[in-house]
Amino acid sequence: MPGILSAIDEMDGDVRGLSFFAEELVGCVLDHVEFEDCTFESCSFSELQAQRLSFDRCTFDGCDFSNARLAKSYWRDCTLRESRLVGCDLHQSYWVRNTLKECACAYVNFAESKLEQMSFRACDLREASLSQLKLKRLTLESCDLTRAEVFGTRLRGIDLSTCTIAGLRVSNTFMELRDAKIGIDQASDLVSLLGVRIV
Repeated sequence: MPGILSAIDEMDGDVRGLSFFAEELVGCVLDHVEFEDCTFESCSFSELQAQRLSFDRCTFDGCDFSNARLAKSYWRDCTLRESRLVGCDLHQSYWVRNTLKECACAYVNFAESKLEQMSFRACDLREASLSQLKLKRLTLESCDLTRAEVFGTRLRGIDLSTCTIAGLRVSNTFMELRDAKIGIDQASDLVSLLGVRIV
């Protein structure tokens, strides 16, 4: 089985139906590459730089995208489990029908991305940049959104009741939170945004 770089070369940037284990692309620079129906286990994409990278029906288990620069990337029907996206730059990306489970996503940059039918389950999104997102059917379940930035992102209808939302960063008008769903125990977190103290 060829390594990732060999597969990219042999398939002229259109990699399909392959499985990769413990591969490393640390610090690599890629042109436009498309992966389809591929499986990645314990692979490292740390500090990878790529424009318009595409993943379609791919699975990632225990992979590392820390500090990768993947702006304008495309992700469809993918599953990421127990993977690291800490500090990963994914701004202006398109994500549709993907699931992230137990992933470390602190400081990830999703700004100005389109997220459609996305599911985050038990993910660490502390201080993530989630600003100016275009959302359609987003699910956040048991995620840590402490100090996450959601400026300009309308969370209308999104259930945040199982998430940690302390210090959530919003605009002065709080329009981002209008019609979002929270639990009664989270009310104090939102009251603190108003500068009000509960006595």
